[in-house]
Amino acid sequence: MLRPASHLHDTDLAAPHHLLLGPDTHGVTRYAGEVAGAARAPVVRDVAQLVPGAAVHLHLTDRLLGREPGEAAAAVERLARRVRLTVTLHDVPQPTDGPVFAARAEAYGRIVRASHAWATNSWHEHALVDRWSATGARGTVIPLPVPVAPGRPGRPAPSAAAGGAVDPEPVVGVFGFVYPGKGHRQVVRAVAALRRAGTMASVRILGDAAPGHADEVDGLVRTARDRGVPVEVTGRVPEDDLVHALRGVAVGVTAHRNVSASGSLNSWIAAGRRPLVRDGSYAREMAALRPGTLSLFDDSTLVPRLDAVLRRPTSTWTAPDADLGPRIEETAAAYRAWWASVG
Repeated sequence: MLRPASHLHDTDLAAPHHLLLGPDTHGVTRYAGEVAGAARAPVVRDVAQLVPGAAVHLHLTDRLLGREPGEAAAAVERLARRVRLTVTLHDVPQPTDGPVFAARAEAYGRIVRASHAWATNSWHEHALVDRWSATGARGTVIPLPVPVAPGRPGRPAPSAAAGGAVDPEPVVGVFGFVYPGKGHRQVVRAVAALRRAGTMASVRILGDAAPGHADEVDGLVRTARDRGVPVEVTGRVPEDDLVHALRGVAVGVTAHRNVSASGSLNSWIAAGRRPLVRDGSYAREMAALRPGTLSLFDDSTLVPRLDAVLRRPTSTWTAPDADLGPRIEETAAAYRAWWASVG
């Protein structure tokens, strides 16, 4: 729950004010509120409420600050002239952004240069900033926490794995917004291959179209129909229902090609699931951070990986003793240490 600016009796004024922009339903805004709450940081919703010269932290993606990347950079530059600004960069630009990549890369470079200090959620993103936006700039890395899910689910019985049997109609789940490059179409193609081999799997899209991409859902459904793959699009999953939804599929797949830091991956892990994740520098970083919480695939191995995990149901769940950290409290402690070091 986001902390209202007026309730300051339980805040630590040594922590920088957290400027929360955008609706609470936006992932970056929601996460900013969670960090502020865990760090006991004062929250401000309106730039006009900030005292000149105050220490301020901002979690940002350019889309929260302007319609164009340049507008977002200009907004940060204005803010940085008023306060001592630290930032956490989300949705870090990379070439797979398409036509807007150059403008986004330039904007993030301006944001880094304007800020007192900056952070990313992974070394993968830090390397992207260094390569494409602000060569030679050095920030810090504070990984996204894994939220605490209510209870750890029981794993399938070992006898189910030993027999090599597959559920007669296994459901392959993909969680998150639907947009180009998220991997939904590849999952549909992989499930079509499974069905041709006799495994009558289906696809469940746990989410809705990203803003401006309603046509992507329509195209995905047509592709599935043409390939004979049953597909269900649930629309946005309410927060209270999310863990149940993620635990209700046979296997989860995180297949996006342009991943930077993935809240959807963390949601799978928080629910006790061990999803299949497209190989890449970020996925390998997360596999090293949390051993035993994900399984890697590449374009040539998704079909056999799906077939293998469907025959071993226990492999789609994390072990009860798996380290799912950091928790939000550890993340907040890392932020507090960083703010103190750059003060």
